[in-house]
Amino acid sequence: MNNIKDFKHFTIPADIDKSIDELKNNNPQKWTDLGKKKAIDLANYTILTTPAYKKYIEKNGFSETVITADNFSRLPLIDKNDYLKKHAYKDLFPNGDFSKVSTISSTSGSTGEPFYFPRGEEQDQQYEYVAEIYMKEQFEIDKKTTLAINGFGLGIWIGGIYTYKNINRLAQKGYPIAMAPIGVIKELYLQTIKKQAEYFDQIILMGYPPFIKDILDEAVEYDIDFNKYNVKIMTATEAFSEIFRDYLIEKANIKNPLKDIINIYGSVELGTMSHETALSVLIRRIAVKKPEVYKVIFGDASLLPTLVQYHPYIVYFEQLGEEVIATGMGSSIPLVRYKFHDRGGIIYFDDMVNRLKSVGVDILEEAKDANIDDTIMKLPFVYVYERTDFVVLVKGANVYPENIKIGLQQDSVRELVTGRFTMEKKQDKSFEDYLLVHVELKKNHSINHKNQKIIKKAVFEILARDNTEFRYTQEYSKNDILHIQLHKHEDPEYFSRDVIKHRWVKK
Repeated sequence: MNNIKDFKHFTIPADIDKSIDELKNNNPQKWTDLGKKKAIDLANYTILTTPAYKKYIEKNGFSETVITADNFSRLPLIDKNDYLKKHAYKDLFPNGDFSKVSTISSTSGSTGEPFYFPRGEEQDQQYEYVAEIYMKEQFEIDKKTTLAINGFGLGIWIGGIYTYKNINRLAQKGYPIAMAPIGVIKELYLQTIKKQAEYFDQIILMGYPPFIKDILDEAVEYDIDFNKYNVKIMTATEAFSEIFRDYLIEKANIKNPLKDIINIYGSVELGTMSHETALSVLIRRIAVKKPEVYKVIFGDASLLPTLVQYHPYIVYFEQLGEEVIATGMGSSIPLVRYKFHDRGGIIYFDDMVNRLKSVGVDILEEAKDANIDDTIMKLPFVYVYERTDFVVLVKGANVYPENIKIGLQQDSVRELVTGRFTMEKKQDKSFEDYLLVHVELKKNHSINHKNQKIIKKAVFEILARDNTEFRYTQEYSKNDILHIQLHKHEDPEYFSRDVIKHRWVKK
C-alpha cells in the first residue's frame, strides 16, 4: 500500500440481512483474515498520514515504511500514557484534519486528566451496523414495537450519546423503536417505565449494571410490575457474574436468559468493540457449572471474565501473553496495536467449538437444545477480566472487585445491600495492612452489628473460596484483614448517584 486513498473506512452493507446470513454461514476464517487485512491497511494509512505515529514507531526502533502481514506484529504497542499523551494533540489525527468530526467524547478522568476522542459519522456507522445486527437477532426490533430507555450517562461521556445516535439511526431506517434518552436520573427513568411501557410490545432497559439493578430494586416503589412487560436489558462498561445475571432475570421477569440480556465490551477509544451473544452467554453459563469447561476456555484463573464475540474487520484483537490489544478507528484518532491494559485472551470460533468438544460439550447441539442455533454467528471470541488498575493489593494478595461483587450477591445478603461498594487498603494502629470494604445498604436497612456480621460473613466466604492469595494471606495473618463498613443508602461520600460511573476501588 502506498496511497492513503487506498484506506477504506467501514461502510454499512446495503443488505443487512444478507450480511447476517454471511456471518452465520461463511467460513469463520474469512472474518479473521479480513480483520487482519483491515488492520494492516489502517497501520499503513496511519504511518503515512499521522505525524505522531510515524515519530513514535521510529523512536521505538521500527524503520520499515510499508506494513505487511509479516511485520505487523513487530509494530510497537501504544497506550494512552506513552502515545496519546506524549504527542501534540493535532499530530494524532490523520493529516491534522478535524473537518469530519461530529461528536466529541472524553474519558471519565477518574484516573487523571480527561482525554478527548472526537468521532465522525464514519466511526458512528460501525456501531450502527453492530447494533442493528444484535437488535434484530436477539431483541427482534424488526418484529416488535420497542421502547429503549437510555440510562447511560448523557453529556461528554460516550455511552449515552453514542447509544442515542446509533439507535436513533435504526429508527430512521424504519425499525419501530423509540428511545427515551434519560441518563442516570433514576426517578425519571422509573416514571418513564410506569407511564410509557404499556404502549410498546417490549422495553429495553439500558444502563450501567449497578444502575439497572437500582431500577429493578426500586421499581416496586413506583408500582411497576415487570411481569406485565416484555423486558430486555442492555448493559455496558462493567463485567458481571452469572449470579448477577440470574438476579436480573428474576427481578425483570426475563423470558429468555440467553438472548434477552446483552453486556457490551467497549471503550471511549474504540466505541463498541464486542458484545455478548446468545452463544457466548450459553458458553459462559456452562463454564460456571462445569470446571473442566471453565479450565479449557479460560485456564486456571479464579475470576470469571466477560465473554463476547467481535467483528474483526471493525476492531482487530490480538492476544499478547495475558493481555488483549486492539487495532481500529473507533474515533478520529487511529489506534494501531493499542493497549487498554485489559487482561484476557482471544479464542477463534472453530477453536472454541473444538475446545468444548475436547471436554465433552457439543456446543452446537447445546445451542440447538436451547433454541438459539438460528442466532449463531461464526465470529471470534474475546474474554476480558477486571482491569489491573482496579485491584487492591493487601499484604501480597490481589483482591478484585469481582470477588466482592459475588459475595454481595449471595442469597443471605442480597436483600440487605444494593451491590455497590468501594474497597481500599488501610492500616491499623500497628501499621498492619487490611482491606476495608465500604458497603451500601438498601433503603430502610440499618447500620448495625448484626447486618455488618452477616455481610462480612458472605463476603469473606467468597473471598476465601475464590481468591487463593487472600485465603493464604488471611490464614497466616495475626489480624483480620477484611473489614466491612456499612453506609446508608446513597451515602453522599461513597454512593452518590450524581457520579456517572460508580468507583469500585479507592486508591
